[in-house]
Amino acid sequence: MTSNAEFLYRCVKKTVENDLPREIAYLKSHDEAMNNITEIIEMPDRLTQDLIIFIRQNKGKLPAKRRKKEFAKLTETEVAQIENIVNSAFEKRREFEI
Repeated sequence: MTSNAEFLYRCVKKTVENDLPREIAYLKSHDEAMNNITEIIEMPDRLTQDLIIFIRQNKGKLPAKRRKKEFAKLTETEVAQIENIVNSAFEKRREFEI
């Protein structure tokens, strides 16, 4: 049972020291981006969350395909502001990323 207890200890330690701080940093960045985006434009939370994900997945830029479809109503200025908001929010906590 000692080896099982040691394994469990290592798992819990890794979670507390690594996984939780990264998850908390992500959630703080995500919340910051959500709040700042909703200050400049009103849209449903789910759409705002998708917007953040698309920008993050495309290295800080809203993909052209998504820009033309789901976010066609956004102006170029709004898109640039939103990209800056997302990039800024996540840059602050970059040290916690994998």
